[in-house]
Amino acid sequence: MLSNLMMCFCRTKMSVLGLFEVFFTNTLLLYCLSYHVSAVPGDVFVNSAMMGISSLPAYYWLYRSGDKYGRRKCLISFYCLTITCLFVAWCDTQGTPLIGPITVQLVCFVTARSCMLAVSSLMYLYTSEVFPSSARSGLVGISSMIARGGGILSSYVLILDSHNPSLVYLICIVSGSIALSLLTLLPDTTGRKLPETFAECDELLSGRATVVTRKI
Repeated sequence: MLSNLMMCFCRTKMSVLGLFEVFFTNTLLLYCLSYHVSAVPGDVFVNSAMMGISSLPAYYWLYRSGDKYGRRKCLISFYCLTITCLFVAWCDTQGTPLIGPITVQLVCFVTARSCMLAVSSLMYLYTSEVFPSSARSGLVGISSMIARGGGILSSYVLILDSHNPSLVYLICIVSGSIALSLLTLLPDTTGRKLPETFAECDELLSGRATVVTRKI
């Protein structure tokens, strides 16, 4: 098992590191957005309720778009929308009201968290479709372990909020931008045969894998 993991890492080094970083950033942003809800202008109970309800449209959109548009395109679009919402929330520090207790900053936080929830679910599927069978379970497990590091770091990032709130937004936007740039280098796995060998994994990562037509 260990030899298969080492071989996969040596042959697909950039892809492995890219997926690890995306996992790490996803958990970092998801926990930062969840923990930071109390700092968003407005009623904390309304904010928390909006955060909870936001998971429903996130999972529905993921269900409808995952196969239609492709895994990678969905991941890229979710990260783009998250970065945009974080930038708008950063600029709207006063919390411009929209409807009743709902503010622009709250809508941005809810949208960004919804995107990160969808990314969190999709990344496990995407990672399992990229790597060969002999190293698949190990790499998915390592990716999940590295993601826990993002959750641990998020609590320390939020400590900065009491000193300089802009640093929290800056760290989230920069880390999200790095993950987005790495996602553009990874292949799309939608409709493609799961790689069984390292040779098939190389074909997938180089864009030479054949598309499998599904019969309904």
